[in-house]
Amino acid sequence: MEKTYDLVIIGAGPAGLAAAIYAKRAMLDFVVLEKWYPGGQIANTYEVENYPGIRKISGADLSDRMYSHAVDLGCDIRTEGVDGVDFQSVVKKIISDKQTYLAKTVIIATGASPRKLKIPGEEKYYGRGVSYCAVCDGAFYKDKTAVVVGGGDVAAEDAL
Repeated sequence: MEKTYDLVIIGAGPAGLAAAIYAKRAMLDFVVLEKWYPGGQIANTYEVENYPGIRKISGADLSDRMYSHAVDLGCDIRTEGVDGVDFQSVVKKIISDKQTYLAKTVIIATGASPRKLKIPGEEKYYGRGVSYCAVCDGAFYKDKTAVVVGGGDVAAEDAL
């Protein structure tokens, strides 16, 4: 008989790790599945200045703190990509690239991926002048000349 978890969390970025910490505190039987590395998109961010309680920290250090917090509590975080989820039954089926999991509940915390411009220097300067979030990083460019690219008015409104 296959084991049925209370919860499977897909993604170990800030949302997935926070869910894991709360799941552990609630004494749930769960596992976290992360395709790449814990920390998510924030791990690649050069500097974070908008996280409550921490004035300034590198994204790598912040994601490492989040990951360490979860691991220190005993959270089971596995490096496995998820190939599919079957939500048709009361017990959900999560198919990873290593095995199949059964769970009563699934949290999908896979984050976001910005649409890249595919221009020279974009990858090299990501987190060091190239940003994908005007709300998150706009303060870094205060009183500086900047180029804002985005669909519709949202990017310009956020930049202002």
